[in-house]
Amino acid sequence: MSDARDTAGSDIDLFAAAVAHEIRTPLTAVAGEIEVALRRDRSAAEYREVLRRIAAPVSELVAISGDLSLLSRPSRRSGRPAAAARLDLILARIASRHHENDAVRIDADAAGLVRVAGDEPRLGRAITLVVDHAIRHRRGHATVSVRVVTTPAEARIVIHAHPSGFWPHAWESLRRGTSGPGDPLRLRTARRIVEETGGAVVLGTGSGADVVHVELRRDG
Repeated sequence: MSDARDTAGSDIDLFAAAVAHEIRTPLTAVAGEIEVALRRDRSAAEYREVLRRIAAPVSELVAISGDLSLLSRPSRRSGRPAAAARLDLILARIASRHHENDAVRIDADAAGLVRVAGDEPRLGRAITLVVDHAIRHRRGHATVSVRVVTTPAEARIVIHAHPSGFWPHAWESLRRGTSGPGDPLRLRTARRIVEETGGAVVLGTGSGADVVHVELRRDG
């Protein structure tokens, strides 16, 4: 019984550490903006600009709270989700998010009008999380490219880092094929959403250190 309690306590500690890691960046951004704004009196326009900059990290914190709610319930896999999502719209939004980052190349047009199984906002969240994770964990000055490869049954989002690939430790849960309490929160969330649509997030063939695939079922 003691061993079981120790294991449960360790799992909780690992999960808490993963959550703390994810919320630290947006919380630090919010705190920094507020601290700077309060150092002197500002005009209404300047305060509006501060609030505009705070909005993005606050939105990310709200999204993370939704991720935690998702992970707290049992997985709900169905034969085929009732909703369908357009990949071109999802990738266009991700491209807009990174339009000033020269290290990211997203070919939204390659998705065409491909529809895949899954709720579009949730699936968009999942793909965004995988792309952001790839950008965060690329080696050195690697460029991350995102493109779509389709078959009659599947649409595969190929996330590639070139020339030096990704840090392998960032994708360890994909390598071992299971999820653990210490896995990155964003990757656990993305896997849960994608797997509930019948898809998967997997390492590419070969070394597995430079390509990650998000595999999705075509709708219809």
